[in-house]
Amino acid sequence: IMFFAQSWCLCCTTFAVLFCGLFVGSHAMTVNTDTNALPFPWDKIRLPETVKPQHYDLLIHPNLTSLTFTGVVQILIEVEQDTRAIILHSKNLQISKAQLLGSRHPQDLQTSEFEAYEQIALFSDGFTFEKGNHVVHLEFYANLSDSFHGFYKGRYTTNSGEVRMMASTQFEPTHARAAFPCFDEPAFKANFTIRVRRESRHISISNMPKLRTVEMADGLLEDQFDTTVKMSTYLVAFIISDLQSISKKSQHGVEISVYTVPEKISQAEYALNTAVTLLDFYDDYFDIPYPLPKHDLAAIPDFQSGAMENWGLSTYRESGLLFDPEKSSSSDKLGITKVIAHELAHQWFGNLVTMQWWNDLWLNEGFAKFMEYVSVNITHPELQVDDYFLEKCFTAMSVDSLTSSHPISTPVENPAEISEMFDDVSYRKGACILNMLRDFLTPEAFKYGIIHYLKTHSYQNTVNAHLWESLTNASYHSRLLLKLDGFCSKSRAESPASKWFMEDSVDVQAIMDTWTLQEGFPLITVEVKGQEVTLKQDTSSFLWQVPLTYITSHSSAVQRFLLKSEKDVLYLPKKVDWIKFNVDLRGYYIVHYKSGGWDALINQLQQNHSVFSSNDRASLIHDIFQLVSIEKIPLDKALNLSLYLSKESEIMPVTQGFNELVPLYKLMEKRNMEELENQLKGHLVKLFKTLIDRQSWSDDGSVSERMLRNYLLLFACIRRYPSCISTATRLFQQWKESDGKMWLPTDVSLVVYTEGARTDEGWDFLLEKYKRSVSPSEKWIIKAALSYSPLAHKLQWLLERTIEGEIIKTQDLPSLVISVSKNPKGFKLAWDFLKTSLLAVETPIESAFNTFKTLLKTDQNQMQCVESQTLSHTMAVLTQDSHCGEVCHSLCCCHLDHF
Repeated sequence: IMFFAQSWCLCCTTFAVLFCGLFVGSHAMTVNTDTNALPFPWDKIRLPETVKPQHYDLLIHPNLTSLTFTGVVQILIEVEQDTRAIILHSKNLQISKAQLLGSRHPQDLQTSEFEAYEQIALFSDGFTFEKGNHVVHLEFYANLSDSFHGFYKGRYTTNSGEVRMMASTQFEPTHARAAFPCFDEPAFKANFTIRVRRESRHISISNMPKLRTVEMADGLLEDQFDTTVKMSTYLVAFIISDLQSISKKSQHGVEISVYTVPEKISQAEYALNTAVTLLDFYDDYFDIPYPLPKHDLAAIPDFQSGAMENWGLSTYRESGLLFDPEKSSSSDKLGITKVIAHELAHQWFGNLVTMQWWNDLWLNEGFAKFMEYVSVNITHPELQVDDYFLEKCFTAMSVDSLTSSHPISTPVENPAEISEMFDDVSYRKGACILNMLRDFLTPEAFKYGIIHYLKTHSYQNTVNAHLWESLTNASYHSRLLLKLDGFCSKSRAESPASKWFMEDSVDVQAIMDTWTLQEGFPLITVEVKGQEVTLKQDTSSFLWQVPLTYITSHSSAVQRFLLKSEKDVLYLPKKVDWIKFNVDLRGYYIVHYKSGGWDALINQLQQNHSVFSSNDRASLIHDIFQLVSIEKIPLDKALNLSLYLSKESEIMPVTQGFNELVPLYKLMEKRNMEELENQLKGHLVKLFKTLIDRQSWSDDGSVSERMLRNYLLLFACIRRYPSCISTATRLFQQWKESDGKMWLPTDVSLVVYTEGARTDEGWDFLLEKYKRSVSPSEKWIIKAALSYSPLAHKLQWLLERTIEGEIIKTQDLPSLVISVSKNPKGFKLAWDFLKTSLLAVETPIESAFNTFKTLLKTDQNQMQCVESQTLSHTMAVLTQDSHCGEVCHSLCCCHLDHF
């Protein structure tokens, strides 16, 4: 699953604290108040392991007029030891009949419900379910959910204004139980045979191909689908709608289709071609054929998550799947490609091999996030996806440095705890430590290990140790082959300073347990004296086994050193001017250079920054500002390093520079320190002036160049840089006079719209275009521009209308509130909105905020700020003016928007 959050960070405010207070409810148990009721026969939140489902025969019949559904399920279960009751999951379902089917006559069963644990018990007085196979028959009914989970209702409006209803599913992590009674835990894998009854004006799709459609006596149609492979309940999916599709076969013979609402089918072609390419890639890379005959990708108008990997039927937000060649930007193309790559990677990591329990969710999500980059880098090199992996690790570190962080593998029990695992630690940190491990083992050994892991555990469930075992074996065989072919003497493991020797046994589990079973990441302190390099871990909390990489002023060849202890020493072949660790951020750690180490690196950046790769330059910027936040380095040294950015032109160092410098003036905005704020903003414009002036208002260049263009021009216009303002104003006026028909370069349209939204007339015009647009990409850009407006009354109107869900969908409310809150004119509005409007929130909006709540949940002790730094010192460094006067007592170092 792709959770939909823009990695916004609301730092040094109590905004997050209040928000969480609004939504963190009680999870106290509820019990049947009937004093005559028997006690529920099971007292654990996890189901008994002695009853296992083998096969579900499921019939679902939604009514899109009454917005209800009925269902029948027959579950073949294996009872491993005699029991008086069968315990399974059910949530908000009314069970109208329960029977045990036998060779002679069905036996009626009683049901008992324990709502607190979302469980039901099936039993009959004096009856024992004996060891062996049984079939239970359950009939049930319920309302289609108002939320974005379970079996829920959705709608969309056609261009003619007609509202059309649909029903779709979102079961991960614990919502299949809200659609049909089931054993709703990932380890209870089974086969599913699904039937869907519908009206003739609709279609239905599910995990497997449709075998036949049967006409029923009442005029309804029943679609009967082929039986699935063995899989977990959270991967079951079915959609009833009037979606249309386009299709294409992969090289391996898999039928791939993309479904959208009829008016957007023209935007499905890019996703279809991308899915074909990526599915073929994974087929070959994993050396395991995709096991189903088809795969559908469905764009759902009402969808909270970014996407969901249901086996054979992945579902997406429309903005995550649909690409309009005329209106979608280069960043849209990159994002869509990565989302598809993520969900298709899950067909192997997560679907074919599934974590035993949600505590190891990262085995699904970390791998899928990591494979996004591996696959897209090979299949779509023009997207330059490697430029953006770095940012994922920086984001993970910003979350992982908080006291609210958790180990990648964390014990969880109830649905609320499970939902909180879908965060940057599971996704991004998981991907980053896998990237580190791949570099440590070599890409070849790593690939061999994961193929072995997938083949060994297909259709089964795993824990961390299974992966480490496969990778350890792969490492052993890889080293053995290197010895046998005589290549050992040339391998990287025999570099003079290396401690990765072929003779050493590699215990992957011992290394990786330090990364998965404890939160945070190491700070490595480096001190160079002659040829001796002293390495030290900050062991205030934990100790890691750290695969270090480094280059020096003497050699650009990557050297390696495995740091297993708190302190160690490596020796260089000769003295060097500087040493730089964590080459290209291949490792998940930050580095502090003592005894003039930072001064040497800063001097090299100022003399010739191209000696370092763009990723190395970005990581130096990141690390030094993180060290400022923990008072290891004075702020003036970090600001001195940032001055080299006037000569920078690559996207990652530039954006990381913004990420570190913008919070300085954001703080001043919050404190109404207008004079100093304007001085710093002016300095930032001056710092990047040469690069800004080089930008064309076009879609020319590589993907990274185009994305950087949008970034820089948006910053320049918001900072009121004259040449940017005049061009954006002229283009908006021309576009408006053409009634929006004039083509704008897609990569600068956000800049133009944002400038237009500064006036009432322009804002209203953009809103009308938003209402009429059928392009998810265009709607996202316009929505962003509206939220960036300095017009407070328009921002207030936008928030109020969004909570109604008519103009802007409820699913977009969290990102909109965050966006408005980052606007200096909207911060208080967003704050007041949360305090008032959301106190009376209805179910669908509360559901839409679950991810947002998790992102923001923190406390004041977790705010990473720089203490005792004077603002006069800051401004003196930046502007060479020592007369700034004001004192800034704390500078927040979270990454904020570039306003």
